[in-house]
Formats: sequence, structure tokens, C-alpha cells
Amino acid sequence: MTNKVVLLTGGMGYVGSVLTRLLLEQGYNVRILEKFIFGLDSIKEIINHPDLEIVIGDIRDKEDLGKFFEVENIYAVIHLAGLVGDPACAININKTMEVNYIATLNLVRFCREKRIQRFIFASSCSVYGASNHEILNEDSALNPISLYSETKIDAEKNILSFSDPSFRPTILRFATLYGDSYRMRFDLVINYLTGRLFHEGNGKIFGGDQWRPFIHVKDVARAIGFVLKKDIGEVGNQIFNVGSSDENYMLKDLIPLFRELMPEADIEILNTSMDNRSYRVSFEKFKNIGFNVEYNLKIGISEILNKLKKGKYEHYQAPKYLNYKAEEK
Repeated sequence: MTNKVVLLTGGMGYVGSVLTRLLLEQGYNVRILEKFIFGLDSIKEIINHPDLEIVIGDIRDKEDLGKFFEVENIYAVIHLAGLVGDPACAININKTMEVNYIATLNLVRFCREKRIQRFIFASSCSVYGASNHEILNEDSALNPISLYSETKIDAEKNILSFSDPSFRPTILRFATLYGDSYRMRFDLVINYLTGRLFHEGNGKIFGGDQWRPFIHVKDVARAIGFVLKKDIGEVGNQIFNVGSSDENYMLKDLIPLFRELMPEADIEILNTSMDNRSYRVSFEKFKNIGFNVEYNLKIGISEILNKLKKGKYEHYQAPKYLNYKAEEK
């Protein structure tokens, strides 16, 4: 046991439900702030773990945040909670700003008051938006083309503006996520295509020339655990792109992979694109401090496909798997 307490927002979500288990395995005491938007299913088998505590609350509520921080030996705060994805963010702009931006700043203020050095913020490579074909690093220009990515940029800038010797945050810009999770999502491009090709037998890729980097949800959890163990001098006041250069794909190049794993499915490219995001990203900075991914797209798609074949999921368009459906309630 480390006896170190990690505060985790969004600990029952797509990333959080995987990360919570990893942190418990690594010996941390994990304290989650949750609203139970998607119920308890994602953590039902660990809910009675002696090192897990759940605080019921909303990250927008300062009183709830105060209760969340009422614990000794806080080692780090990991901020995953937020409205994720363009469709979910577009439903209510004011709510998106409250959740993704204002609540983040309130968390930072509590960290500074409590003198908690380690603050890990889950950002996104979508902040690079629509770029040319150059490889983008952490110093490249940001070009957001959605409200979601705009809130990430605003939050990043303000988090780093609060940096001082007692508060040394780490910004992790994750590639596009995929893979099986305890709180599954089928509104992510890889997961969606896998689900659609399995259930409908056909799928479409719009455009195809857009670059997109990918990362397995388990590697996202591993990356956060990795940062927690690194010396603060290496990761404090830093931005890292998190993914693998080998997982940078043009969307049209996904087709051979899907055809290999699902030869009976029909997948085609349509010349028109509804999504102009395109970014090819360098992950060398994070790799240079020792992190490497363990999963690739073939593994991730195969995992989901095997579960689909075994009937482990409901229909891929069930509301429980779609973030924007929760916001429509």
C-alpha cells in the first residue's frame, strides 16, 4: 500500500473506469467524484474495494468540490470529468463552458489552496484541429474547429497560468481513443465502425484523407499511471502528446484493417467529409521520458469484435454507449 490518496473526477467513465482499477492495482487510495450519469455498472464489481471511496457530487458545485477535498494525504488530482465529443458539447453551450472550463478552474483553485502539486488534466490532440500534413508537436500552432477543443485549449492555458512551486500541473493531450472499456462508448470512430460493420454489415468513411492519431483506452490509463510515478521535475508544468507515431492513420487506411478482421463487411469511402479535423501528431516528447503504448488498432478492434460476437454488448447505438444521448435527457 502506498497510502497515497488520488482524487479522480470522472472515475466511472470510459477512461475513468479503466483508470480506477489500475490505480487500485498500483496501491493508491482512490476517491472519485461522480454524478452517476451512466449508473453503477462500470464499477459494480469493485464498488466495495476497501481503497475506493465515492463522493456523490457535481464538479460544477463548489460545495461538492469542498467535500471531495476533505481528506488527508492527497498525492494527486486527476481531472477526467467533462462533456466529451463535439455532438455532446454542441447541445448546450453554456453547460459545456461550465463543465469543461469553469469547473476545471475551480478544481485548480482547490488544489492551490491545499498545496497539491500534482494535477493531471486530460486534454486532446483535437486542439490541433485542421492542419496540413506536417507532423505536429506540443509547440505547434493550435487550430480548434469545435467547441470541445476550444474548451480544452482555454482550460490548458488557465491551468498552466496558475503554475508555481506548489502547483505543477501536467497536461496530457490524448490521441483519439478506442477500445473496450467497462463503460463502453460506441460514438468514437473506431468503436463506431466496428459496431456498425458487425450489426449492419456496412459502413462509410467520409473523405478519407484526414489524418488521425489513435490510442487504446488502456494505454490512456497506463499513461496517467506513468505520470503519477515520474518525478515532478520531469512532468510538472509540461504538456505531452500521448499516443504512438505508429498509430497515426489516414482514415482511408483503416479500410484494409477492417477488411482483414471483418472480411464479410462492406466499407466504402465517400468523397465528401463532414469532419474537417486532420492532424498527424508526434509523440516523441512523451516517449523520450519512457512511455510506450502496449496496444494497437488490430488488438483493439479484435477485442471489441470478440465481445460483439459473444453478445457482451447491447446494440451499438443503445443510448448508454453514446455521450450525446446523456445530454439530450
